[in-house]
Amino acid sequence: MPKNLTPEDRWETDFQVPLPGEGRRIGPLETLFQRLLNRTERLKNRLGAILGLPWDATPPDTLAGLAERVSSLETSQGGTTLSAHRNAPTLDHPDGSVTAEKLAPVRNAPTITPSPGDWLLGGLASGTGAGKLPVGLANGVPLLNASGALASADAYLDRGSVTSAVDWNTLTAAGVYEIGSGAFGTGSANTPPAVTQRGHLLVLKTSGATTQVYVPTSGDPGIYWRQYAGDAWSSWATAGAMYGSNSNGSYIRFVDGTQICWGTAVGAGPDPQTVTYPAAFVSAPAVLAFQSDHPPYFVSVDSQWGYGTTQQRFRKYNSNGSSYTGPYYQFNYIAIGRWE
Repeated sequence: MPKNLTPEDRWETDFQVPLPGEGRRIGPLETLFQRLLNRTERLKNRLGAILGLPWDATPPDTLAGLAERVSSLETSQGGTTLSAHRNAPTLDHPDGSVTAEKLAPVRNAPTITPSPGDWLLGGLASGTGAGKLPVGLANGVPLLNASGALASADAYLDRGSVTSAVDWNTLTAAGVYEIGSGAFGTGSANTPPAVTQRGHLLVLKTSGATTQVYVPTSGDPGIYWRQYAGDAWSSWATAGAMYGSNSNGSYIRFVDGTQICWGTAVGAGPDPQTVTYPAAFVSAPAVLAFQSDHPPYFVSVDSQWGYGTTQQRFRKYNSNGSSYTGPYYQFNYIAIGRWE
């Protein structure tokens, strides 16, 4: 009678078969078939475990099916989910398998000492820190200061000071330069018309053009700018005006060099009276004077004394034409000339 063999979930390794010429014994053949059945059973069960389905079922071939299988795998691993991995508050795996000891080779990597202007991909400029990898030069936007340390949040634009003669056509790296009066000195070229004033030069740069904007810090009312596009610099353009006042009066300066000074109710004094302008001219201005008191009298610029660049003398007369030598008679004046 044939004998039914029951497969067992075991992986058999010992196989013996009868050799030709041996007596016909069924025992070794039965053992051989049993072990083959056991191997087949083990393979079927492993396929089912991988699929999460009966061993002969169709494997999941849709996203929904794969998601269901992942969920089953997570459940079988004690409930640890992929979302827990993504949202964990630390770098460690939620089950603790990623430890500080395992990260130590990266965290304690050799220190990199970058050069000024190097970019870093994460990490710190010195000391320990993950991701210490220089990835090139900033080309106009340095992230490090001159010492090679990370710059402060607003220091990446600082291009330092220019205190000696320079060709302004060479100041093309993006950022802000502090300009000293020496940058206008002998040997300088292509400077803005700023009369050797200190200031700040802002360089704006894109792939298609470079723009220089110069703002003097004092004494000059203008803002100057020009642009390099194609293969040449444009001429400097200007805009702006500056108003000022002091105990001598008021003035306004325009970027084209024009200056207007004026004084109202200029203090009374004996004839002749000298008045100091609130701002100096570079050459003698044109001056107009007129009375501001009610009593009839006359006031005029002292043509005998001549014009000055910082002061002017005025003569006052009574209504009958005689010189006024008393302590009164205030007047107004306007002087128009050039400050540069």
